Amino acid sequence: MDGNMEQLGRLTLPTDADVVEETLRLKNLLGADALRDCDGTEMPQELLTDPAKKYATYYTTRKDNAWAEANPDEVQQEYLISDRHTARGTTLRIHLMDGFHTQQLKVNTLDDPKRWWEVIDRTTGEVVPTDKWFFDEPTGEVEIETVPYHEYTVSFLAFLIWDPVHMYNFLTNDWKDTPHQLTYDVRQPKTQAYVKEKLRRWCEANPHIDVVRFTTFFHQFTLTFDDQKREKFVEWFGYSASVSPYILEKFEKWAGYKFRPEFIVDQGYHNTMFRVPSKEFRDFIEFQQQEVCALAKEMVDIVHSYGKEAMMFLGDHWIGTEPYGKYFASIGLDAVVGSVGSGVTLRMISDIKGVKYTEGRLLPYFFPDVFTEGGDPIGEARTNWMKARRAILRSPLDRIGYGGYLKLASNWPGFIDEIQNVVGEFRQIHENMQGTKSYVAPFKVAILNCWGGLRKWMSNQVHHSIYHRETYSAEGVLECLSGMPFDVEFIDFDDIRNGIPKDIGVIINVGDAYTAFSGAENWIDEQVVTAIRKFVDEGGGSHLAVEVQGRVVLL
Repeated sequence: MDGNMEQLGRLTLPTDADVVEETLRLKNLLGADALRDCDGTEMPQELLTDPAKKYATYYTTRKDNAWAEANPDEVQQEYLISDRHTARGTTLRIHLMDGFHTQQLKVNTLDDPKRWWEVIDRTTGEVVPTDKWFFDEPTGEVEIETVPYHEYTVSFLAFLIWDPVHMYNFLTNDWKDTPHQLTYDVRQPKTQAYVKEKLRRWCEANPHIDVVRFTTFFHQFTLTFDDQKREKFVEWFGYSASVSPYILEKFEKWAGYKFRPEFIVDQGYHNTMFRVPSKEFRDFIEFQQQEVCALAKEMVDIVHSYGKEAMMFLGDHWIGTEPYGKYFASIGLDAVVGSVGSGVTLRMISDIKGVKYTEGRLLPYFFPDVFTEGGDPIGEARTNWMKARRAILRSPLDRIGYGGYLKLASNWPGFIDEIQNVVGEFRQIHENMQGTKSYVAPFKVAILNCWGGLRKWMSNQVHHSIYHRETYSAEGVLECLSGMPFDVEFIDFDDIRNGIPKDIGVIINVGDAYTAFSGAENWIDEQVVTAIRKFVDEGGGSHLAVEVQGRVVLL
């Protein structure tokens, strides 16, 4: 590396109470300028006076079981839906918690089931009147008056009595003796006032912390475990756990119509990103983003009042803070940090506007599921960097870093050498670029789907950085584009109806038929079809690819 190249900075390392000397050694070796704690670790007192910037992970919704236990009515809630059950007579009993993990979820018996639950005859699609069913609380069952051989479901509210991310980390790291962390709902008035005051006290008690890393704000994406502690349903964009009667009553006033559980559970799909979003779900997303971003700004303002920076982790409880939404910039964050598993996930972070800097958490995370016999952390780090590097050349992150248990990385032969190479190349890219924009073609490439600009570089994500057959086509296209010399625009079908911008030269629409990726019924809309035909006729390049029965068909 040239002697003038950057040798220091742009790097955040994890630390822990039992690796003080090793942290200092690696900080100096790698030129790190920031240190951080993680879930399951703590910032050593000995390092608080070190000149490096100190990040502290801050949890707004957990790590205070005493408050949650004292206020059970303000524990977070999630909409669940039972399995489909076939009636074989004129009555049917459905046990609500079958298939769910009772250490994570508990039926909400505090709020009126007749007001907030819904029983549906799935054979006809009709809602069963509330006088045709009742909840037998002692047994945990709903009894329904039925039509023989019709299928029925019950949609109901449940309290999240174990934070999903803590549960995931607990199971992944085998934290046998660690108490389960309850959640609490910061949106509700009593808890909201408490949490704001708690943040003020924390800022006063931690003068040496420079960056408060919110992990994240208020609502966890949908991460539901089954009765075997396996992930039953995961939706990184899921709003199923951002509900409560308090929130839903406010939504009804805002929207001007009555809320239905079906708007959330959506026949059991939980509005997965594959689903073409309904008007009601889009309304709910809009409402939640307005409310969450306004409250998040209050938290950020508190942090700023103590002279500290506010950073948001793009993950965990990020629902409602969508960084490409209309309200994100109003939060006033200094930075966003997120996990990088590919070129797509890197661009998802590096393209965010409305913050002073972006930071990527490179893989592997220093957890024992990778740093173990049979694991290949060096290979994973190398592959991760090769994917990310292409995208960095197009849209650079300002900083990179790692997370987890530092001693696992330090003790793995050759791993620190690999990290040293990665960090050196990252700094060299910045030195060579000097803040200039990379060359791009004189026209834009547009990705057309039902989510458009709201989910820029995002709408293909199921479970962060994990391969899924169902997203292969869409993710493959985006991964290629993440490092190619094009400005990429993300548009939806309303954008097509309103007129295709002149600077777009190519439109790509790719994904399974009848999904939000391809657009489903949008393709029988006269405005959409004629606008695309006009675009092509006037010289635009339109690449329409729909996956049908496992084959990609070009239209």
